[in-house]
Amino acid sequence: METLPKSFPHEQFELLVRSYLDNIVDWDVVHNFAMAHIDDIYLPEFQRPMEDLHLMFLPAVRNDAESVHERPQIRYLLDVLDLLKEDVVKHGIEAIREREMQVMSGEAPSKYENRREFRNRHRRK
Repeated sequence: METLPKSFPHEQFELLVRSYLDNIVDWDVVHNFAMAHIDDIYLPEFQRPMEDLHLMFLPAVRNDAESVHERPQIRYLLDVLDLLKEDVVKHGIEAIREREMQVMSGEAPSKYENRREFRNRHRRK
C-alpha cells in the first residue's frame, strides 16, 4: 500500500536552519532532518524559498569552502520566507497561495525536473 506524502514541517525546519546560522546546531542536524523529509510536500505559499533551503541541506558531504557562500544564500532565502509570511498576514493565505502558484506555473519545467534529479541523487540507498 502506497502512502501519501506528508506536509513538509516548514516551521521546524526554519527553526533548525536559523539555529544552524546561529551556530546552535551543526550542519549534520539540519541535513538529517532534511533527509527525513525528502519526499514531503511544501505549502504552496512558502514552497519557493523553503524548497531551495531544503535542497541546500540534502548533500551528505559539504566542503568547508562551501559554507562561506552558503550562509548569505541561506539568509536571503529566510528573508524571502519572512516577506511571504508578512504577505500572508497582510493579504491572507489564499491570496498569497494563489499568487505563488501562478509564479511557479510560469517557471521552466526543467527547474522541477532538475530538482527531482537532485533529490534522487541524494537519497539514501
